[in-house]
Amino acid sequence: MGRSSRLPIIAIENQEPLKQGCVFVPPPGRSATFSDGMITVDQSVPDRPATTINRLFTSAAQSYRERVIGVILTGLLRDGTQGLRAVHEAGGLTMVQDPREAEYSDMPANAMEGLPVTFCLNLAEIGPALELLVRRTAQFETGLEVAIRTLRDRVALLVRLAEQSSRNPGTRSFLENELALLRHNIESIDDL
Repeated sequence: MGRSSRLPIIAIENQEPLKQGCVFVPPPGRSATFSDGMITVDQSVPDRPATTINRLFTSAAQSYRERVIGVILTGLLRDGTQGLRAVHEAGGLTMVQDPREAEYSDMPANAMEGLPVTFCLNLAEIGPALELLVRRTAQFETGLEVAIRTLRDRVALLVRLAEQSSRNPGTRSFLENELALLRHNIESIDDL
């Protein structure tokens, strides 16, 4: 786990305290619920048909109300539909992968049937959308603020590198050109 995410991935065996900036993954086929800042894995194996996503979303909606974003991706059957309804009714946002591009369209299509889904997006749009939407209930820097801070940090680094490259004129010239380009980009952003 963790090879396709910059975030730490925590496999839950029993119970874990929730931490910002982490991905929690229960064992396959097992339900997880939220309560008092904890995520807990149900030790029993669920009856069929599986309702693990419904239970997860319902407990998240009960615990965190409008701060929840429920997301349904590709999958078979109807699991997730009732849970997404609970998220919607609690004031949270609901999102599904566009069924037309999903490998298995059942879950996103079923969720959209009788539920006013907030967003229906292509898979490639879901991650960036989530990154933006989590800011609606928390005090995070905007993407523009992060970009400007990152550019300014890079300018400071380039200044130090240029100052220390006096013995290598080719490198110094390269660094000064990069510095001029970055300063221009920052000025363009500041004009927005």
